Amino acid sequence: ADGRQVGTVLRGPSGGPGQPVAAGERLRVGRVRVEVLWPPVAASRPSADDGSGMNNASVVIRATVGDLRLLLAGDIETEAQDAILASGADVSAEVLKFPHHGSGRQSPAFLAAVGARLATISVGADNDYGHPADSALRLLRDGRADWRRTDLDGDIAVVVRDGHLVVVTRH
Repeated sequence: ADGRQVGTVLRGPSGGPGQPVAAGERLRVGRVRVEVLWPPVAASRPSADDGSGMNNASVVIRATVGDLRLLLAGDIETEAQDAILASGADVSAEVLKFPHHGSGRQSPAFLAAVGARLATISVGADNDYGHPADSALRLLRDGRADWRRTDLDGDIAVVVRDGHLVVVTRH
């Protein structure tokens, strides 16, 4: 948040500071319309020992600015991705913040339903997890999505210029 003014932090059942939210909630922040797609209302706090449980408790939102839709998918893994699809939520978006740093635990059906033309992958350089996984990048390739990775590209910004998505990076 360096150099940014933060007005509201949204959080799921894992706790911590911020405004708790659940699927179905809608907010407006300036020109941005926010739809909370996950976690479900009845989600319980996951055990700190359960890595997948903590990941699957991530807040997932679809933000819309004008006609541009962005899906911010937190750290969700296959179980939550499939549950979101089963809920009937509209996950379609032009831009995807790729789930869980590009781990190999991705639902092909979820990524196909998103249909993003562009994905951003927030991943640390030389991480011990092997993120992003080759299988995750293959899913993006198969879906004909372009992507940028913070480990290789640095800071990533997605902007619209003359009606086209443009990626700006900075190391």
